Amino acid sequence: MTAASEPRPVLDARSLVAGYQRDVNILTGVSVRAWAGRIACVLGPNGTGKSTLLKTIFGFLRPVEGRVVYRGADITGLAPHRMLAQGITYLPQHPSLFAYLSVEVNLRLGLWHAPSGAQDSAARIERAYERFPVLRDKRRQPAGQLSGGQQRQLEIARAHLTDPELYLIDEPTAGVDPITSADVYRVIEQLAHDEGRAVLLVDQDIRRALAVADHVYVIRNGALFAEGPREDFGGDTAALVSHWLSASGGS
Repeated sequence: MTAASEPRPVLDARSLVAGYQRDVNILTGVSVRAWAGRIACVLGPNGTGKSTLLKTIFGFLRPVEGRVVYRGADITGLAPHRMLAQGITYLPQHPSLFAYLSVEVNLRLGLWHAPSGAQDSAARIERAYERFPVLRDKRRQPAGQLSGGQQRQLEIARAHLTDPELYLIDEPTAGVDPITSADVYRVIEQLAHDEGRAVLLVDQDIRRALAVADHVYVIRNGALFAEGPREDFGGDTAALVSHWLSASGGS
């Protein structure tokens, strides 16, 4: 695809420098994009700044340098609750559910800032149950009693209720069994390829990530190491991992 025909990105994060302590930067100039109808996947070794990247984009961290542009507007450092109102949702690596509340109450809390009426809210929750039938079966059960995979499905379903345009997803299947993992990746593909959402996915499951990604970013030591369409990486997971290790001195 030529530069002239390349679609405009929904998200354009430019040269981000960020960290958790003053003068100690985890990101040292990372740029990533996300496009409607595509999955952009960020890969790299543990501790290289992948999760920090999503937190910076979503406003939990304000970058020391760089900009976050969403639909042409500069949203750098915008508060997370305002990100939701803009149509951006973030699914962290670790569960963010209310463990002692029921599945259905957790879903309803996902609509707390939506302006729609009760009838529309009920319809949205019904569609969530249609997408994840196991949640309907367990709708009265405390969310903390669900398996890890079921909790991840509940988080995705809750995020989807607000009809976001951009999904920031961190490690969607960490600690999840292989069968449920396949279901989660299937839903992520549907969000992008069937519904036209933009997805920026951070992942450690290299093989599955490469199977669903349209565009791949590889970062190491807080910097962008490589990027391009999935086809540019050849689908050779072993070679990619070997390349990371040799480039990072085996660490």
